[in-house]
Amino acid sequence: MDKVIFLSGTTRGGTLEGLGRSFAHGFHELGLEWIELSLVLPQQELLEMLHRIDFNRVRFVYSFVSMGMDFQVTDGDGKNRNLWQATRVPFVTIHGDSPAYFFDRHVMPSPNFVSLYGFDEHHQLRLRLPKLNGPVGTVDPPVIDEVGLGAIDWKARRNGPMLFLKNGKDPEALRRMWTASLDAFQLHALLEMAAELEQHLDDGACEQIDDLVVRYFADRGFDVEPMLKLRFFFIAQLDDYIRAYKCSLLAEALKPLPVEIRGNNWSHIDFTGTKVTYIDECDFEKSKGLLRGAVATMDMSPNTGSRAHDRVLRAYGTHGLCITNRQQYLNTLPHVERFTYCYQKESIQETVAWVLAHRDEAVEMGKEVSAAYRAQHTLRNYLQKMIDWASLARLDQLRQRPDGAQDFFCWPPSSLECN
Repeated sequence: MDKVIFLSGTTRGGTLEGLGRSFAHGFHELGLEWIELSLVLPQQELLEMLHRIDFNRVRFVYSFVSMGMDFQVTDGDGKNRNLWQATRVPFVTIHGDSPAYFFDRHVMPSPNFVSLYGFDEHHQLRLRLPKLNGPVGTVDPPVIDEVGLGAIDWKARRNGPMLFLKNGKDPEALRRMWTASLDAFQLHALLEMAAELEQHLDDGACEQIDDLVVRYFADRGFDVEPMLKLRFFFIAQLDDYIRAYKCSLLAEALKPLPVEIRGNNWSHIDFTGTKVTYIDECDFEKSKGLLRGAVATMDMSPNTGSRAHDRVLRAYGTHGLCITNRQQYLNTLPHVERFTYCYQKESIQETVAWVLAHRDEAVEMGKEVSAAYRAQHTLRNYLQKMIDWASLARLDQLRQRPDGAQDFFCWPPSSLECN
């Protein structure tokens, strides 16, 4: 049986590990054996596992944020080589964040390495940037950890909490860091761009911050397009700041409402005397049960609007309703006006208050909305996209013509061959 390998590591709350494992049953249904290799295992144990794998039967390996991309092994000549280059096993990695944060993770060694983006905005930014050594594409994310309708205690759900699984961040702490570390001109530019984004939270301006950075400096007589490191700095700072600003705005708006917030780094918000229940906790596995028992969940997109964020996907996996900000991809779903808000206190409070006052209707709406999403974005199609990309990468890496190909067809061209 052909195999697929998932490379895992250690991330906050085990989130990426949990997401990667959620694909296992889908690959099994497609007739592929699923194997997990943990990169945090002791080196000798990991090497022993690798030696037991027949790489001729491995369709591809996958990971998130290029985890394991540079895995090195020693060949027969004592030289260190990239394992995936040496075996010519296609490497598929899934990105959920902007290339501005860890750009090196978005630079592939060769066309054998495929980068797939969960958001169009990040894909479009990557296409603007250099060192496109491997193919890039997008994938339509399916629901995560889907369970059957019978797995839900519907009475408990109707009486359950409104749940917001989110780690916080203090926007004022970022401002203080900027003030302490930047000169007057740099600080002024950041503060002005941050203020502009604060005024445009709902119109898409935050979805491609690079546009703002380039335009801001061009308007003042500076062409910064060739200055990639500078652009990365401003994009990352502003992206992080606006996320912090928006999640803090949400938390403040929710204070008069009985909402349960679970996550780390919320010390900058004082929940004393409010109706919010705050629990300082981030645990992917534990949150599965919490999602099944929530009347609805809350989300805010990571400065994107093209595709669903993982909190939405996890809610839909439990046939639940997810309250989130208005985004383009939601327009194909029913009841979109009822379960979306804009970034204004009154809009947030009205949307959440309606759910809490109409629990039965909200639970039924969750079934309908999540069913519509699942019909449009199946796990099978998502995994097949990865399989098909790996197929293209494998063909691109062949060292000789396929059997039966024309003998006058000079392929692969020797001038394009890489080691």
